[in-house]
Amino acid sequence: MVKIEAIVRKEKFADVCAVLERSGIGGMTVIPAHGFGHHRNGLKEKVKIEIYADEFQVDAIVEMVRNAAKTESSGDGKIAILNLENIYRIRTGEEGAAAI
Repeated sequence: MVKIEAIVRKEKFADVCAVLERSGIGGMTVIPAHGFGHHRNGLKEKVKIEIYADEFQVDAIVEMVRNAAKTESSGDGKIAILNLENIYRIRTGEEGAAAI
């Protein structure tokens, strides 16, 4: 199991969201964010998307996000993949892949 964190331009969020909703992923969390990259051109409005997924889904999800978020300009964002030890669904007590 992994957590995919994608930080994308605010203006590209609707495109990314539409692609992910059609993909059948289990769900996502969206967090408003501000940041800057190595160009240090001031804080920009961004959106952070968090997705829990099985390893076999990672490549497809990353490709969907990259294609939907890309503008070919500096500041398009980042995608990080973090390995998870376990996940628990609070309501039912399910854990692991069943909790995704």
